[in-house]
Amino acid sequence: MERYCLIANRTSGSGTAGAYIDRVRELLQARGVDFEIRETQYPGHATALAKAAVDDGFDVIVVVGGDGTLRETAMGVAHTDRILGLLPCGTGNDYARALHIPTETEAALDVLLNGQNKVVDAGMANDQIFFNIAGFGFDVDVLDYTEEFKPKCKNGETAYRLGVLKAVFGLKLRKTTLTFPDGTIERNVLMAAAGVGTHFGGGMNVLPESDMSDGLLDVCIAHDVNRLRLLSLLPKFIKGKHLGLPVITYRKTTEVSVVCDPVSRIEVDGERMDGTPVTFRVLPGALTVRAPKSN
Repeated sequence: MERYCLIANRTSGSGTAGAYIDRVRELLQARGVDFEIRETQYPGHATALAKAAVDDGFDVIVVVGGDGTLRETAMGVAHTDRILGLLPCGTGNDYARALHIPTETEAALDVLLNGQNKVVDAGMANDQIFFNIAGFGFDVDVLDYTEEFKPKCKNGETAYRLGVLKAVFGLKLRKTTLTFPDGTIERNVLMAAAGVGTHFGGGMNVLPESDMSDGLLDVCIAHDVNRLRLLSLLPKFIKGKHLGLPVITYRKTTEVSVVCDPVSRIEVDGERMDGTPVTFRVLPGALTVRAPKSN
């Protein structure tokens, strides 16, 4: 019988995760599953808990939280022989979208207990590992503005939408050189995203052709847009219908190096940090995850 260690973050989902965690405990007990719940207490704690769970011999280390908890936990599980499970209860749940893991509690539990193991890639942004998507430009501006609005809003989704609007009206294009293994391109870039997942920003399907197990990064570059064009572009990004547009360059690669003016911070799985110049590169087969059988 598999042993499960659940790394749980009660602050996920704007504080709604507590009830989710309690429900998961009830369901696992009812099914006779061998499990233990270890709750995070501070930023970065999930990584320490995941490493301890690996050392303690648990077979599956399970994230009960959002994308931030996912990244921290995966950092403790990557490059081991253990399996990462996911019970998504955050605000965005973008990694769950890429893996087609449902957010409904019992359906997610069914994937965890009866799904199949899938070897997936990760990435590096300079010296920072990521498991979904990293990028710079517009998405970082949105995150910056979202933080400004959070104290004034009842939930994170409203703050994010206001952050998007402010980033649109404060539109920034950066003169950018992107160097791929097969050549260099220059664009006036609104944003660039590189990743192994599909969605970021709480549901924006920026890398719709991404395959998490193909050993490649998908790279999407939006460039040479004005405010009006950007407003028409955003709904297409949400639906993943932006490919083929003249303001979009989309590539698959093992790595890309970026220099831009003015410089930009980068975001790595939604976490903002020091940025450009930056090199994004793929880490093939870095993680084994529990995914739906049909995935």
